Amino acid sequence: MKRFATPLVVLCVLAAQCAWAQGRGGGSGKAAAPPAGPAEPTPRSPDGRPNLGSTPDHKGYWELRPGLGGMPRANEVPFQPWARALYQYRTSKADLYPPLVNCKPAAGPSFFNAPGFEIVDVPELKRVYLLNIAGPHSWRVIYMDGRPHPQGEDLRPTFFGHSVGRWEGDTLVVDSVGFNEKQWIAGAYPTTEQLHLTERFTRPNLKTLSYEAIIDDPGAYTKPWSVKWTITETTASKFIPGGEMFEYICQDAGR
Repeated sequence: MKRFATPLVVLCVLAAQCAWAQGRGGGSGKAAAPPAGPAEPTPRSPDGRPNLGSTPDHKGYWELRPGLGGMPRANEVPFQPWARALYQYRTSKADLYPPLVNCKPAAGPSFFNAPGFEIVDVPELKRVYLLNIAGPHSWRVIYMDGRPHPQGEDLRPTFFGHSVGRWEGDTLVVDSVGFNEKQWIAGAYPTTEQLHLTERFTRPNLKTLSYEAIIDDPGAYTKPWSVKWTITETTASKFIPGGEMFEYICQDAGR
């Protein structure tokens, strides 16, 4: 994961230098930006449903950058007392890192990390795949065939849980249960095996993706709470047309 720090620092320095140079040479100010044209429409599958990832005409992936936002403040999260104490312990230790940094899978909001991810809809298999090259180079499977969650001993706790999905209009709704207790969800927040995660993905146009996660874990929190973010053409995180994700091996620090 540390590999990305240097390129990001370089980019920030170059951006600052360019802005400084333009400010000195621009005289009375910057030239007016050209008016933005209409947003390109949402790509759709043959059956009319939104396609949240690449299409033959619009290949690409969603690139994530730090500062996407959408996280509640810690004092707004409805902790159980033990969960608050664990959160405070985790955030007070400079040498204590999230599992993702140590090449462990991350679920829910923590799955979506720099440098990016893809959403692959495979109607023939009735599945949607979420692919992320960061951290442990992981993927999630969302079953779209109407199956229920396993019950009892058949629901074995895992990092990603068991996910089923459905379409509500143009929104993909993903329902997940069966998580283990090794998660640092949405940062340093703890969870238990009672976690029930509901995620919503909406793509109102080609370069916009909205995400909401509702975290319902009565073992760790007194009520459900949520994380939200939106990627647009004007945010640092963007849809990269024609882009392809590169190989990053977490265990080798990307070397």
